[in-house]
Amino acid sequence: MKNTLLLLLFLSLAVTAAAQDSNIELGAKIGFNISNISNDPSLVEESAGVGTEFGAFARIGDRFYVQPGIDFVNNNLTIQRTVQPRPGERDEVRFRYFRAPVLLGWESDYQKRNGGSIPFRMMVGPSFAYNIGVSDNNLDVRRRDVRNAQFALHGGVGIKLLRLIELDLMYNHGLTSVFNGDAADGKFRNFSLTVGFSI
Repeated sequence: MKNTLLLLLFLSLAVTAAAQDSNIELGAKIGFNISNISNDPSLVEESAGVGTEFGAFARIGDRFYVQPGIDFVNNNLTIQRTVQPRPGERDEVRFRYFRAPVLLGWESDYQKRNGGSIPFRMMVGPSFAYNIGVSDNNLDVRRRDVRNAQFALHGGVGIKLLRLIELDLMYNHGLTSVFNGDAADGKFRNFSLTVGFSI
């Protein structure tokens, strides 16, 4: 409930800021992420894996902007659970999500010596993710074992090349436990690198 109220407050501030500037860019991105889960009593072992993500966004504003978006995210991990069909077995599990981030950002034009510029951006904000599936695995991890609604905070930096191509490096800090259950406590932590374009 607290996370929901904070998200609503952030969204209302974002809409207010966006209403003051009508400059809008649309874009798309694709990239990869490296994910792990913080300490969880249901896991004996976990190791980070490389996943993928892609999505679309709208950037509203100029120097200060609001950036809502929608992403399709695969988080890959190799884990071993405390309770599973074959004790001691490890397997890769892919967690699939639709994610809706809302970022507040600031962009500065860095002037190079030859007179050109490289727009540099910083951004931060919350996201809401919805679990849409789990890959087949030998550990008996199913979609029902994963919490449907998950909240996170994002922060990162980006640059724009040739006024069209964008590179973003982001950190995602999960606020909601990945697994269902009263004892579940592990939350996603991941870094992502994406390349995209905006118009």
